[in-house]
Amino acid sequence: MNIEQLKTEIKRIEGIYMAPQSFKQYKNYWLPENIVRESKNVLSLGVHRDVGWEQSMLRDNANLNIHCYDPTPDTVRLFKEDFYGKNNMTYHQIAYAKDNGTMKFYYDKNDLSRCYSLLPLPQFGENPEHIEVPTKNLKTIMTDDMPEVDIIKADIEGVWFDFCREILDNNINFKAFLIEFEVKLIDNEESLKQYEDLLKEFKSKGYSIYLNRPRDKCLSEAIILNEKAI
Repeated sequence: MNIEQLKTEIKRIEGIYMAPQSFKQYKNYWLPENIVRESKNVLSLGVHRDVGWEQSMLRDNANLNIHCYDPTPDTVRLFKEDFYGKNNMTYHQIAYAKDNGTMKFYYDKNDLSRCYSLLPLPQFGENPEHIEVPTKNLKTIMTDDMPEVDIIKADIEGVWFDFCREILDNNINFKAFLIEFEVKLIDNEESLKQYEDLLKEFKSKGYSIYLNRPRDKCLSEAIILNEKAI
């Protein structure tokens, strides 16, 4: 399946499982305002160089307790600076993975502004550079740092399937879950099936799914909501 066919298939799946939304914009994500105002704990996985999403929510709810996980060097530098909302954010120089331990974190040595990933993505070229980073799974994150979570945002290149499976298999309760599904360019039919099966399973458990925003890329952004929280 070529890239254009892949994009078309992603749009088809979005059309089946995701409803349009008219929520309030918080940087690059949209959420019902009442959920933000009534929440306490936020888990943000994947920050890179930008805490604009976290800051925008704090303007509506200054009492949010936000835990940010991202071991990329840019994120480390960011949290050494002073910025609005920093006192409400706890930074963890740790990556999400299904297993606790240490893993390789790959990047494109020719373009350090791009994302890092626990998978050696094709766009990184042959023999990509890497750093070693500590990892935690969701169960450990919640045991160690936040036993309850209201809002989850996961922009975790390459490991979205593991993360969603952990939420579903352990019946993790949340009000809102923002997730970016990056469909693999290699083995894309399997990746598409994983993407569609996850949406189907969230639906079967009673969650409502909305399209965050249309993207002309091989990815999809979903807002998964617990209807009891709306």
